[in-house]
Amino acid sequence: MARLQSHTGFTALALALGACERPPAPPPALPPLPERAASATEVLGEPRPQRELSLVLTGDVRGEIEPCGCPTLPFGGFERRERLLSRPIGFGPVFQLDAGELLTRGISSTGSDRERRARVVLAASAQVGVLAWVPGPSDLLGLSPAQMAAIPSPRALSATWLSPAGEPLFPASTVLEQEGRRVGIIGLSAAPMGSSLSGQVQVRDPVEAAREALAELPTDLDLVIALGSVADEEADRVAREVPGIGLMMTTAGRGYTDVRAVAGVPIIESLDRGRYAQVLATRLGSTPDRPVELHPEPATWRSLVQLRSQSGAASTPALDGAEAALASLASGRNLGWLETRPLAQDLDGPTRVSALLGEFKTTVLNEAAARAAAPPPPAEPGYATAASCTSCHTTQFARWSFTDHTRAWQSLVERQATANPECLPCHTTGFGQPGGIGELTTASVRAFKGVQCEACHGPMRGHPDDPRVQSGPVTVERCLVCHDEANSPEFDWASYLPRATCQTESLP
Repeated sequence: MARLQSHTGFTALALALGACERPPAPPPALPPLPERAASATEVLGEPRPQRELSLVLTGDVRGEIEPCGCPTLPFGGFERRERLLSRPIGFGPVFQLDAGELLTRGISSTGSDRERRARVVLAASAQVGVLAWVPGPSDLLGLSPAQMAAIPSPRALSATWLSPAGEPLFPASTVLEQEGRRVGIIGLSAAPMGSSLSGQVQVRDPVEAAREALAELPTDLDLVIALGSVADEEADRVAREVPGIGLMMTTAGRGYTDVRAVAGVPIIESLDRGRYAQVLATRLGSTPDRPVELHPEPATWRSLVQLRSQSGAASTPALDGAEAALASLASGRNLGWLETRPLAQDLDGPTRVSALLGEFKTTVLNEAAARAAAPPPPAEPGYATAASCTSCHTTQFARWSFTDHTRAWQSLVERQATANPECLPCHTTGFGQPGGIGELTTASVRAFKGVQCEACHGPMRGHPDDPRVQSGPVTVERCLVCHDEANSPEFDWASYLPRATCQTESLP
């Protein structure tokens, strides 16, 4: 038995050793080598004579005609934008575009106020040089497509909006030409806001719409841009699935990033309330379907701008070297330099658009005075002013007097904005309402300045003698009329309420 086991073990060892001596399996086949290496043209793109142009993007203006933002540095406004564009900016001819969400200011505006403001905003956009815009989700709250088309204004585009009958509401694309440079623009609108508009507009898939619009553009362009308000996911789809677009410009997305690249295509977002302008200077050295690359580093571009401004039209060794270096980089490529320009106080001063905006504000003030002088409707109370509340609500009045609401008028005094109808609705009580403040006399300002009791609780004339007149509750919806995203970006109902309410106890 022992001999048998030994033999068996020997046999197993021999088999194992034999297995180790088997020849290895052949390696997997290698992929075939290319017949030739890719050429520089295939890697970089087809070289073209180099051209320069600059693009200026705004969006999400939302009806703001002047610097916006009470608690922060107030940036923005059409006057400042016009002054920015009156100065040398970028390289070559300037194409100013607006991505939409342009016309409607806020939830407190009525239909007639929205329409008038929308008309002024479109007229101001045209005056400051906007060449094309794409209506966004909230813009139809201000004007209908027919009204937009009838107003002398920048070209309105949308490849994605159709009428209920399936007809285009706006041209899908356009070609803009400035000083011999030709840019193709494709409009991509997001679905309109509000259920009341859902039956008025059919919305096409943006990828399908962009492909068709691109096919209709001529081929002798310097650049093709997709412009509009589609959501981040849809913009990314267009960048990935529609070859031939060199650049996308959109309204602000959920990610709050100024620029991102998808499939090599930069997607540049506008910033809120038109407070900033996105300026893209380009050196184009390839075909219009070649995506713009944000390259080289901004310092290289700034150095070239400085050298050009210092030398004027003269040639210098430093300038010639910088020009040659950029020309070498741009061969077969489309290069760009993105700058975010704040519309800040250094741009203050009168411009051509000042007259249009001044006329609009005068009209608003005059109409507010007329409405305030009219008696309230029979079934509605007028305004009594905070002075009428003190005899019964002494404790609440004392508490209110220490809040920021009571100092709201003083902030307008400090900014020299006491006659500005853009500010008065939220810094006074009952502006333009029957029985409220209208004409800005000394007596009316003394009676209605600041955010008083009735701004939060509703008109109270006749209380307490008239039992029908009762104080309304303080609600978050009422607060948001003024504490909106533009003027109160950090508004928080729970923490703000104890600081502003007149109540001796926190409200639920």
